[in-house]
Amino acid sequence: MPATTDTNPLVYIRSDKDTHFTGGLAQHEFESESISFPNEVSHTNEVIIEGIAIQSDQNLEWDIYIWTGVEYDNTDLDLDKFLEYVNFASTSGKQIGSPLANQYYYSKTGLSIRYKDGDNTKKLHCSLVNRSATAKNAGATGEVVVQFTVSPIYFV
Repeated sequence: MPATTDTNPLVYIRSDKDTHFTGGLAQHEFESESISFPNEVSHTNEVIIEGIAIQSDQNLEWDIYIWTGVEYDNTDLDLDKFLEYVNFASTSGKQIGSPLANQYYYSKTGLSIRYKDGDNTKKLHCSLVNRSATAKNAGATGEVVVQFTVSPIYFV
């Protein structure tokens, strides 16, 4: 059956600052998470990722790695579930004046990454990688939120 993109508005899959990406990360270290699809797309396990946005307490260079399952960074290339990665240079982190001057915002739009949850858990599997020489802080001073803008794919 051919896949079609639904005509519903875009959906956001968003991490939680208190439960996702909470650890400290030295340069090139990563933290992986499986973020649940919201109810609007709970009836499919396939989406098109059209954009990624990051909010961060620290202005660091980030990579977001996208995996099709929980076999993050497996040493066996046949088992590794790598799909794609997107880089956010530290120079692309922007601040807004007070009272939000303590946050950095990053954004990539115009993406077209077809994602299928290979584990069939209706989750988006991803990793946040710190590419900066400065470490990402753990806890409240290192909060990060990653938001994926997606279009669900339905089969007709």
